[in-house]
Amino acid sequence: MKVKVQQILCCYNVNIDSVCTVDGAKVGQYLRDHKIADPPESIDLIRDMDDLLTLLLVCMRRGTGGEYQLELPAAIGELSSLIKDEPVLRLGGNAGIAADVLSKLGAAVVIPNVASLSRKQADLLAGDAIRIPVYRDGGIVLSKPCDAVRVEKDSIHHVFDFKKGEEVVLPDQTIRAPCDNRLIATYDPKNIAIYVDPAFEDFSDAHIREIDGILVAGLHMLQGSYPDGSTYIDRMRRITAQLHGWRSSNPDLLMHFESGDFLDDGIRDYVIASISGIVDSIGMNEQEFLGDDADVSGISIIEKSVETIDEFGMSRLCIHARDFIVSTFDPAYIDPASEINALTAGAAASAVRAEMGYVDKDMLPDAVLGMMPNDAGVRECSTVHGYFGGKKIGDGVYLTLSGYSACIVPSLWCEHPVTTVGLGDTMTAAVFLRELELTHRERG
Repeated sequence: MKVKVQQILCCYNVNIDSVCTVDGAKVGQYLRDHKIADPPESIDLIRDMDDLLTLLLVCMRRGTGGEYQLELPAAIGELSSLIKDEPVLRLGGNAGIAADVLSKLGAAVVIPNVASLSRKQADLLAGDAIRIPVYRDGGIVLSKPCDAVRVEKDSIHHVFDFKKGEEVVLPDQTIRAPCDNRLIATYDPKNIAIYVDPAFEDFSDAHIREIDGILVAGLHMLQGSYPDGSTYIDRMRRITAQLHGWRSSNPDLLMHFESGDFLDDGIRDYVIASISGIVDSIGMNEQEFLGDDADVSGISIIEKSVETIDEFGMSRLCIHARDFIVSTFDPAYIDPASEINALTAGAAASAVRAEMGYVDKDMLPDAVLGMMPNDAGVRECSTVHGYFGGKKIGDGVYLTLSGYSACIVPSLWCEHPVTTVGLGDTMTAAVFLRELELTHRERG
């Protein structure tokens, strides 16, 4: 049976990532040459190099990632003192990376909201299916990104990748990264304000009945207050009104919200509570779901997922950890075999991006052939199966708990990743597209 082509909106954050690799020796030398002032108890804004280095060392020691706002771009003017090579510019933002992956995996039309479409940004939005709404001849049309450039200033997020085993030698200790991860330093006023391009909004409102899916992300960038006196509550009211409007105009939409690394727990809780009754599905990584220091296991994630999905009333909650992916859902959302199919597709796309730096539908089958399931993920699946029972499907396990379905699949092992940036977004986009294909196939 032929699968229906998919038209997808990607909201709300698209930017440019300036990706660089941390040089532990250079960081150590910088710290010997510059005494860092005692940091405040909690750093929620990078005001200078001291703040950046304090956060970077915490992330490297724990092997965790994080995203923080820059007070001004000049705050990290000496970043060349910390990195190995010149930064590489890549498409960034959760919605931007997802749009790129959706396009390259075969979606028919992918329409992202781009707050600042510069020439450099347009060049990075290279997927054949990506289109940008523009006002033209008294109407709104979809244009290739290169024909829709409207600003000169780039929205750049600085991504500091660190590799497993990278060391920073200090006088009193040696910090060694236990795994690959990254810290992101962001100065991006428009995306922080969740700016919605008027042409994107008008086109989406007019054509929402033709749209199959909406992937929502970037709301973790919301701030407590803004220069115009508004707050995150004002911004969220506009977003939820927009999503409600789309949902009421097209009840068949599949709508997924990818959470992100909120710096403020109160904003995170408000956003989740506000959006959970609108979207079909919510996703996040294990750190965002459990916190930095929690014991990460398939059993605990499944049990907490059931509690969370029951509390908020959403149809599906997906937690993507480093070693495995857990999806908990209402049985009416999708059948378990199809969900494991989708999660497996997401694991494959993410692993190929880690190993190759990119992914597309033509190279994916061959690239994934030699990859094996992550040993730790396989053990978690086996432990879950032994604890809950259930049924094995492929490399994954399906079970029922408190009236909900739950699936767990292992990630694929990548020994020498070339990037850790955007792996969760790649997984999310691939799963979302496969779910759209499978649920439309069932309806067809």
